[in-house]
Amino acid sequence: MRIDEISTWLDEHDASAGPGALSAEFDAYLCSLAWAGCGIDWRELPHRSLVLDGVSDDEAVAWARRTAMARHDHVLLIDSASEPGVICRFEDAIRDFELLSGRPELYMCGVDLVGGEVRPAFDRFIERRSFMTLNARV
Repeated sequence: MRIDEISTWLDEHDASAGPGALSAEFDAYLCSLAWAGCGIDWRELPHRSLVLDGVSDDEAVAWARRTAMARHDHVLLIDSASEPGVICRFEDAIRDFELLSGRPELYMCGVDLVGGEVRPAFDRFIERRSFMTLNARV
C-alpha cells in the first residue's frame, strides 16, 4: 500500500500501517495455495464470490458478513508482499478497499488485536481480482 497517499484515511478511521513483515507472511500463506492466472484457484476451496459491478457499499458489507473473515473485527489489507499493509476495522475495509489500493489484486484477512498485538487469521481471507470480483473463503 502507498501509506503516504492514504495517511489521512488512516487517521480518520483509526487505522494503521501493518508491518511489512506481516504483509510478507500473508503473501507466503497465499502463495502456498493453488493459483490460476493472476489469482487464487478457487475451484478446490469453499468460497463465495461477488461481482462488484453496480454493488453498493452496504451490499458488499452484507455479502462480506457471510464469510469466514467476518469472525474478526479487524482486517489486514495488502496489495504487495514488500510493502506495509493496512490494519483497520472490518467494515471500513469492505467499504473503502477501492480507495486504499489502485492495484487490480488486493487481499485481506481477518486479524484480532490482543493487547496491542496483531494476530492474523490468514486462512480467513478475501481476494479482489481484476478490480471486478471479490472471492472469499467461507
